[in-house]
Amino acid sequence: MEKVLEIRDLKVYFDLTEGTVKAVDGVSFDIRRGEILGLVGESGCGKSVTAQSILRILPKSARIVNGEIVFHRNGKTLDLTRLDPEGEEIRDIRGKDISMIFQEPMASFSPVYTVGAQMIEAILLHENVSKEEARKRVVEMLKKVKIPNAEKVVDMYPFELSGGMLQRCMIAMAMSLNPTLLLADEPTTALDVTIQAQILYLMKELQKEYHSSILLITHDMGVVAQMADRVAVMYLGNIVETAEVFELFKNPLHPYTQALLRSIPKIGIRKTRLETIKGMVPDPYNLPTGCRFHNRCEKFMKGLCDVKEPPEVEVKPGHKVKCFLYGGEKE
Repeated sequence: MEKVLEIRDLKVYFDLTEGTVKAVDGVSFDIRRGEILGLVGESGCGKSVTAQSILRILPKSARIVNGEIVFHRNGKTLDLTRLDPEGEEIRDIRGKDISMIFQEPMASFSPVYTVGAQMIEAILLHENVSKEEARKRVVEMLKKVKIPNAEKVVDMYPFELSGGMLQRCMIAMAMSLNPTLLLADEPTTALDVTIQAQILYLMKELQKEYHSSILLITHDMGVVAQMADRVAVMYLGNIVETAEVFELFKNPLHPYTQALLRSIPKIGIRKTRLETIKGMVPDPYNLPTGCRFHNRCEKFMKGLCDVKEPPEVEVKPGHKVKCFLYGGEKE
């Protein structure tokens, strides 16, 4: 299947007063045309930084140390890491070819402009259409995301809308230019369960209609099971396992993936306490040597896991894992 995006050995470091934080440290994955890739992991593991790196909207304290972000656009191949973050070329890609749905819509929309004005501006920046035509397209897009009274909502300010309505507006804005790739950074975090289900269904319907690819960032394995075609599991800046969604849930290999799945409550199984992953996430300024999960791993092998970083092993076609239990030095 044709690839839309390829990330190879991406390293993004933050230079802070206390030291250097290796937020993303050697991440590699690809996204195929028309698929939904779920990027899952605990808070702080580097998921959002990975998405921000793709659009080159990293904070000033961050720097891309190594790696490639190869985007396939109109038959051409572009390495986004080589583009000027404030240059015309990347600004032409943002919003048009690659769009992003941010975690908190209330913080993503400007409070001093109407929702419609901000959506119209995005269209006018990338396409040579009149303001009236852009407004008409915005109203049509708001109707597609199931917003009632779209003609009225287009002239409302963000603070006049609920979280669910505002998230729908954010999705409409992101999809208004029919992007090749949509980066959805925890798009349902601030919403209740009912609205969350509606938003996820809506995203999937729009993805099918526009044949877009989606990078779905979440820490909710239930959302991954419902939405994703493939899953990449991330821990402390590393991708530790990649597989098709059914394969991952049926046969999780990495101890971290297994622990994540065990921590999900199951219908029909009554427990007094939910299972948790033992131990603490290591200090980001002082990462452990070897496998970064070894200090929390039940299958830890002393003298190996705490000394060398495990290589990536393809256990079966499409199912890759970084763990000595499946190859490398153990052999």
